[in-house]
Amino acid sequence: MKRFIGSKIRFVSAILVLGMVVGCGKQSSDEYIQEAKQYLEDDNAAAAIVALKNAVKTAPKSAQARFELGRVYITQKQYESAEKELNRALEYGFEPAKVLPMLTQAYQNTGAYSAMSKVEHEQAGLTSVEKAKIGYFKVVSLTRLDKITEAKLLIEELHSLDTRSVFKGLTDAYSLVLDSDFESALVAVSALRDTSPQNAEVLKLLAQLHLASNQLKEATNVFKDYVQFYPEDTQTTFVLAKLLVDLGEMNVAEPYVDSLLNINKQHGLLNQLKAAINTSKENYGDALKHAEIAISQGVDDFSLRLVAGYAAYQVQDFTGANRHLSYIAGSLPNNHPGLKLLAASQLQLGLTTDVGGVLSRLDQLTEQDAPLFSKASYELIKGGYEKDAAVLINKSGSISRTAEDLTRLGLLQLSLNNLDGIVNLEQAVAKAPELDSAQLTLAKAYIVTAQYDKALDLASTWKQTEIDDARPYLLAGDVYIKLEDFEAAKTEYTKAKELSNGAVIPKLALINIDLLQGNLEVAKDSLDDVLQEYPTDVTALATFYLISKRLGEQVVGLEKIESTFDENQTNIAIRLLLAKVWLVEQRYSKVITLLNAIKDQENLPKEYWARLGRSLIRDNQRQAATKHYDEWLSFAPNDKDAVIGKLFLLDSQIKFAEGARLTQSFLANRDDVQMQILDTHFLIMKGDFEKAQTSYDKLPAEVLEEPMSKGFLARFQLNKKEFSAALDNAEVAYLATRNSRNLLLLVRIHDLMGQAEKSLLFLEKHLEAKPNDLVARMLYAERQIGGDIGAAMATYKKALEQNPNNYIANNNLAYLYLQQGEVDIAKQFAEKAAELNPDDADTLDTLAQIYVAEKNYEEALAIYSRVVTNDLENEEIYLNYIETLLFSGDDFLAKRKLAQREMKQQESLDRVQALTVEYGIE
Repeated sequence: MKRFIGSKIRFVSAILVLGMVVGCGKQSSDEYIQEAKQYLEDDNAAAAIVALKNAVKTAPKSAQARFELGRVYITQKQYESAEKELNRALEYGFEPAKVLPMLTQAYQNTGAYSAMSKVEHEQAGLTSVEKAKIGYFKVVSLTRLDKITEAKLLIEELHSLDTRSVFKGLTDAYSLVLDSDFESALVAVSALRDTSPQNAEVLKLLAQLHLASNQLKEATNVFKDYVQFYPEDTQTTFVLAKLLVDLGEMNVAEPYVDSLLNINKQHGLLNQLKAAINTSKENYGDALKHAEIAISQGVDDFSLRLVAGYAAYQVQDFTGANRHLSYIAGSLPNNHPGLKLLAASQLQLGLTTDVGGVLSRLDQLTEQDAPLFSKASYELIKGGYEKDAAVLINKSGSISRTAEDLTRLGLLQLSLNNLDGIVNLEQAVAKAPELDSAQLTLAKAYIVTAQYDKALDLASTWKQTEIDDARPYLLAGDVYIKLEDFEAAKTEYTKAKELSNGAVIPKLALINIDLLQGNLEVAKDSLDDVLQEYPTDVTALATFYLISKRLGEQVVGLEKIESTFDENQTNIAIRLLLAKVWLVEQRYSKVITLLNAIKDQENLPKEYWARLGRSLIRDNQRQAATKHYDEWLSFAPNDKDAVIGKLFLLDSQIKFAEGARLTQSFLANRDDVQMQILDTHFLIMKGDFEKAQTSYDKLPAEVLEEPMSKGFLARFQLNKKEFSAALDNAEVAYLATRNSRNLLLLVRIHDLMGQAEKSLLFLEKHLEAKPNDLVARMLYAERQIGGDIGAAMATYKKALEQNPNNYIANNNLAYLYLQQGEVDIAKQFAEKAAELNPDDADTLDTLAQIYVAEKNYEEALAIYSRVVTNDLENEEIYLNYIETLLFSGDDFLAKRKLAQREMKQQESLDRVQALTVEYGIE
């Protein structure tokens, strides 16, 4: 029942209200104004604004309504709206003396200096106080408009006003400002503050004068008072916050910044200040967040990027650190700490190519920089950038002081074949004899450089300082192995075995002595024991295979590795060992299958790439090999094995220009004699003899005496037409390496010397010694065509026995059979050649001519439609096409096609003349 009655009451109330609305009718503008005044008395400004807007809507030219609305806007600090309404009030005739004070306030807050400068401060009805206030703001506006003369005249005029208004005092003080007498102005405004401590304009001008006098702390204190009295002035609050941050008063600044961020969380400059505050508090995560918001909002500030980069580095966001610091790296002065952070970030990201350039800009270094430079040098060497690494290592020399730093430096120097590394290692050991890494590295260096006495002395000293350590005994044993004093080595290794608690290394070292002395059975028995204890040790398994092979039981050794792998397929080291052994056994397809199974794993070792690449090449999978080496080079552009593999493929594909680019890219980063040789080779083969000579001249004298270099010299001499000298050097190269390339060089020289018979005899002798040299056989067949076609055909058939997919041999046999009138046999070879190389113009021409012989002109013309293009340069093929058109009876098209092509060779011109006469197509 209650629910029913309540619903009815609400229903009746709605009817009453509706009746009232209908009954009242439309209100007048004045009624709306009165309604607004009532709302203002009730402190409801929002409702008052709605009512006054209705008043303006009802009477758009009501000056009273406009004035009242503007006045409310002023109280609500909606100055732009106030400016608009108060101007309309003036326009519609409202009393200026009442409008101008409020309009001045609106102009001052909207920054409408031009409009403010035109306000009539002498307007009748204005009090002296109002005139002084308006006049002051006019002076400020004129100054900001750079109308200094007008501002000074106005100040003189306002000086005569009879009032004690603070604005008259401000105007007088402003006269001192315009005369740049800031000290006097500061005194005057400070006195005004004593009488009007909360006046906004006094406080603002006083703060500005302190700033002009570089009294930042005093300016900050004044701004604090101002913001306390006028917290709604967000612009001044921001100025205060910025000033506090600049002064380093981060804790004081933060509440102001936070209050402003509550208004606009995406404000760029505020987020920049917040980033600086968080950085000072070591709150790097938040610092980075706010810095990146500021950057996203278009704040392009050097210091902001530096803060972002620093904060990102501190939270180990190395990608972010690299991004931000790289952005400003060009603007950072040399030796700036930001460069060190950038280099360290790049090292973390593996951006090795960028690190050297960054660190090269640092020369004011301390001992604390040594680890960074060592790490960078190591990564550069690892990436193949040896020349850049050498620069950094040279700088490291002056800052490496500790034993650890000297050890790293020595190791890096030795990796570049700089024997100064031994000196640094010796210093490291002298500084810290207990530092194992220094001892081991120095020991290896002594052995590599054959300084065996020093190595033994080091081992002896080490034994005395570390009496229970097996390593100095292993070192001594390794030295005695080099000296071939096997008994002494055995003594050292045995002692190491006693001290190592059953470690595998000394045991294998002792087995190695038996191997070196030929005691294979003893070695095998000892190794069986080791494998019982360490069944998955890769070195032990490899040694077992080696012993088995030397005993003629390599199948047993191989099966041992295979069975171990079958039980440990996730062990990548054993997988790679098996791949290595299969590679030695020439089981290339098995290696490919074995290694392809792990191709999707990350961070695969170099052995994976090298062994798979060699297997693909040897299995003649050239396309797959090319893809493999391209992928390898994409992340290891200076890996020598990767470059060598790619160069082999480029050489076989006759891509000499690309090969030269690759060798030169490698040599730009590191010196390497083998690569210099290859660079010379590719430059010669591409015909760039000038650059090739420059590359050749860089080769060491001992290399120039090698037969291979004699081959280079022969090609240089051949290019200069020095045939006799070229022949002598070419023979030296050929006798040392009887390959196809050296053979072709000799044949070419003989031909140019007019010794065709010698060429043929030479080819015959070569094929007797190397019957599987397909290149030589093809060249031999080509020479036979001119004298003995039957013999040439037999040679081509022999070539096809070696490689049925030799399209040249198929094509040439087809041509020779066609010449002998055996069209059916010719067709079989021609179709095979076209299938093997469907885009070769000569091959397709042979097949088309066979169709012509069969009088199947339609098929022949279909083939020529693919061959005869604007790019076809072969005039013989083009005329074969013309003749086929004539055979088919299409004289019109033949004549038109003939007119479209200008023949340049005399043989072609003669043939055109003959066709013209024979077919009457002139």
